[in-house]
Amino acid sequence: MHSERAMVTIRLSVHKLVARENLRRAEAGERPLSQREIAAGSGVSQSVISVVLRRKATRIDLRTINGLCDFFGVEPSGLFDYAPDEQGALTCQE
Repeated sequence: MHSERAMVTIRLSVHKLVARENLRRAEAGERPLSQREIAAGSGVSQSVISVVLRRKATRIDLRTINGLCDFFGVEPSGLFDYAPDEQGALTCQE
């Protein structure tokens, strides 16, 4: 059945939310958002935040998704990019 359906690539895009927030902060003359600040505000460990921001995560816990959504004020879809995979394999990262 999998061969009949188009496979996709799902990538975390949290780094884009951080970049957007850092741009806002730079324009306001504020310091950049730190991993420590994200961890404290989201309830997600700093080690997990580091993996997520380096785009090395191969899976993500629902609590992590919930914490990041709360911190950034986005729906779960705001944490991910979804695009067809040219090779036809399901992957979690680049």
